[in-house]
Amino acid sequence: FGSSHFDLSRPTLVRAMGDGAGLDVHLHPLVLINISDHVVRFQCAQRQQRVFGAIIGAQEGRRIDVHNSFELIFEGEGDGEGAGDGATLDLEFFQQRLAQYLEVFPRYEFLGWYSTGMEPQEADKALRRKIQEVTSNENPFCVLLDDKRMNASKASQSEELPVKVWDSMMHVSGGDISIQWSEVPYVIDTLEAERIAVHHVAKSATVATSGHSSDFTQHAGSLGNSVVMLSNRVQELLEYTKGVKAGAPKNREVLRQLLSICQALQAQHPDALRREFCGEYNDAALLVLLASLSKACANTSDLVDKFQLARDKKLRARHHYPFG
Repeated sequence: FGSSHFDLSRPTLVRAMGDGAGLDVHLHPLVLINISDHVVRFQCAQRQQRVFGAIIGAQEGRRIDVHNSFELIFEGEGDGEGAGDGATLDLEFFQQRLAQYLEVFPRYEFLGWYSTGMEPQEADKALRRKIQEVTSNENPFCVLLDDKRMNASKASQSEELPVKVWDSMMHVSGGDISIQWSEVPYVIDTLEAERIAVHHVAKSATVATSGHSSDFTQHAGSLGNSVVMLSNRVQELLEYTKGVKAGAPKNREVLRQLLSICQALQAQHPDALRREFCGEYNDAALLVLLASLSKACANTSDLVDKFQLARDKKLRARHHYPFG
């Protein structure tokens, strides 16, 4: 930013955990989609810089609704979009883009910035200081996406988003000013229009992955993910029981719940459950067979029609009918 340079090689700032002075932060899906899209584009381009962007929304009292975001452009030693060592923010682009958003959404205001990482770094400290100079927000906060957790092998099976919100506090001690970061809890909030848009994006992603948009495919995919997650949970419980048998500390409440689950499974009568499962499996297989037969019959009928049409054309070509 101007004369403010970013040095990403410096260590992470010391942070103090707290409740962010009672902030009630509501993240909306569009912001999460924008951040993840920004990160994925950088990764596909094999770029190692941290991504940076501005977040906007509405604030009423202690409630903060983060509705939208846009990317920040950097100049200098970076490549023009990411914040590399010695990169500076394009203030003209930032102010112009912010003014455009606020003109379209007059209720919104600038709230802070987003980036990647597990916790704020020195670059975030410099960014915070410059933002305070060029905007009316005296205490912007930061949204960080942990890209390492996002790329983990079991990230799609986790129920916890790799996103954290950080608020900053200034402390003056002996004439020195230091900034401490505290993690702020947040909730995911959606409006009706946002739910429709997110559903459309998810459906488009399914089509791009599988090649078709069958509702059955989407349903089967969601069931498959649920079964995988259930299998992982059962494996964790099995490892816990093995640890307890080996002498690990016991949690009486967890053991009672495990016992009640095992007793409930024993009361289900496996033979009746197996017969019901086989009946449903046979019904589903019969429906698939009927659909395949119907499709085969339709293809056969189409082939017969085409053959008959070609044969009629040949017969008409061989016979010449005189006129008069």
